[in-house]
Amino acid sequence: AMLLAGALAVAVCVFVCCAKADVPPTIIQIVGDDVGYNDLGYSNGGLTHTPSINKAVSNGVRLTHYHTYKVCSPSRAAIMSGRYPFNVGYYEMQSQLGVPTTYKMLPQALKDYAPYKFETHAFGKWNLGAVVRDFTPTFRGFDSFFGYYNAAQEDYWYHGGSGPTCHSNGSLYYTDLSNSSGAHNSAGVRHAPPVVNGTYNAELFMDEAKRKIDEHAQRQAQLPDEAQSGLYMYVAFQNTHSASQTPSTTSGAEPLHAPCDVVDGFYATTALDTYKAMGGMVTMLDYGIGNITAALDAAGRPYLITFASDNGGPLPHSTNAPLRGGKHTFWDGGVRVQAWVSGSLVPKRRRGATWDGLAHASDWYSTFVEGVVGVKLTPAQRNATGPMPLDSHNLWDALVSGGPSPRTEVVHQVVNNYTESRGVKDPAVMRLGRYKLILGDPGDNRTLAWPMPVPHPVPFGRSNGSRNAFAGETNNCRAPDIKAKTVTGACKQGCLFDLVADPTEEHNLIHKAAMKTVVQQISARLKQVGDAGPPWADMVSDHTLQHYLNQGICTQQATTGYFEPVLTSVPKAPPLPKPCASACQSDCPLSAHPQYLDCLKCTRESKAVAAACSPSQRQQYCNSTATTMD
Repeated sequence: AMLLAGALAVAVCVFVCCAKADVPPTIIQIVGDDVGYNDLGYSNGGLTHTPSINKAVSNGVRLTHYHTYKVCSPSRAAIMSGRYPFNVGYYEMQSQLGVPTTYKMLPQALKDYAPYKFETHAFGKWNLGAVVRDFTPTFRGFDSFFGYYNAAQEDYWYHGGSGPTCHSNGSLYYTDLSNSSGAHNSAGVRHAPPVVNGTYNAELFMDEAKRKIDEHAQRQAQLPDEAQSGLYMYVAFQNTHSASQTPSTTSGAEPLHAPCDVVDGFYATTALDTYKAMGGMVTMLDYGIGNITAALDAAGRPYLITFASDNGGPLPHSTNAPLRGGKHTFWDGGVRVQAWVSGSLVPKRRRGATWDGLAHASDWYSTFVEGVVGVKLTPAQRNATGPMPLDSHNLWDALVSGGPSPRTEVVHQVVNNYTESRGVKDPAVMRLGRYKLILGDPGDNRTLAWPMPVPHPVPFGRSNGSRNAFAGETNNCRAPDIKAKTVTGACKQGCLFDLVADPTEEHNLIHKAAMKTVVQQISARLKQVGDAGPPWADMVSDHTLQHYLNQGICTQQATTGYFEPVLTSVPKAPPLPKPCASACQSDCPLSAHPQYLDCLKCTRESKAVAAACSPSQRQQYCNSTATTMD
């Protein structure tokens, strides 16, 4: 749909919500990807076109001290688990990590603890594990999932992915777009139809989200109040994350993708193609949010819509002014992001307000379950959500009253034996009240603002952007990142900032005598939290087994052209090679050798088994009835 042809003019619904207070709520959680602190219209003086987001902020509450992790998947792990990322084993972003299945994710908590049923749906980016189905959304509490598993799609229109390397000469190209349904239904984990290729992914996710909202409202209208269900939807747009992670491809050399009519219509006086395309991506995010909001208003049910970026904006194409740094850094530009709540559940007296209490990505868990839904979790229920204690705080009462935050600290990163074992170079970082302690270099410390417009229009394509790079395209603009030298080295000896007096982190107080006690207090807390951290959240700890699972996914990709997990659960070990399994079953059938030691003795004495199996494979066979692998 062409935005300038009228689709951007999202209908304003005049419906006034008059649903009864006991009608189960609709909660829409929108996560923007790599959205910079200075990238949205309300935060940059209207330099980007975001009318729907601006309106949502004016009708809601803006969280001005909301914090997250410096990069994608750990932030999402915090949202879904109610813990700091490191407290579920995400000490940084690594591809083999997934939120352990011992943690009850947010949608499952809503299903288990709400006093009414909850329908739950996920759209867009997952990035929390997909080596087997047990880690995927419909096995973690969602009724359906329409989105992609990996960090980014290779192209906004063609939905490729960058998962396991399938061949020695690089990854096999595939489509990473799932259309799964049915909780814990292995057969329901399947890829989306090919017909969606060629459609900008924000429109795909928006349309599916609208459809779910409409269908849910229609079903509830046929039910008495006591039989109705709540609705929770997690909408994780790719906007404004760069597309391909493969620079050798066209999409990778120009990773910023937006419809040309949006770029030309709203960013004609933006000079550089990078910011023209980035602006278009921001406006497409706004378009998605505006249409979802209109669907919520039309549904007429009590609702809350929330927004937060998963981390700060990356400095090659995004801006975080007045905050220092950006994505991949522990400056506030990397970990303090735009966030707001809006919708009919926000009291009228609070609409248009700001709230400066401390908040963290993990807090949505308790805010939704205990605050919006109104369930006070018992100690036993809290313990049942996972092996590490919840870090989540219920912010709802504070948000709707304007009161102080129940949170007094934010631990951004810890250093312990686990981080050192994998060579993680991040410093320990924490905010306590108004003070932030950084015990090492937090990364690129530039402060970038959205560029001012130039006096006259500049055609797109003057600074290495391209139009319609592939055959058949008519409205596809792509642009490169800006290559600039990073500026690092600050805080090597540690920094302490007073973020109330110095929000741009310019004045280091760490050597001030009056701050000695503060530094000691935060340092001690960092050590205490770090020492209690769990192991890394590896989905599979055995490298041989990891290779086996990846190869299964790659083999399937070569056949179907899509990325999907092959198995439902992680096996204890890779299946035995067929020659080994056949020899064992022929010479030492388990029915005749049910005892482990007797079975092992038989396999040692069999020449056929000795020739076909390694000692570890013989042990594996005798431990269980192993399946074969062709």
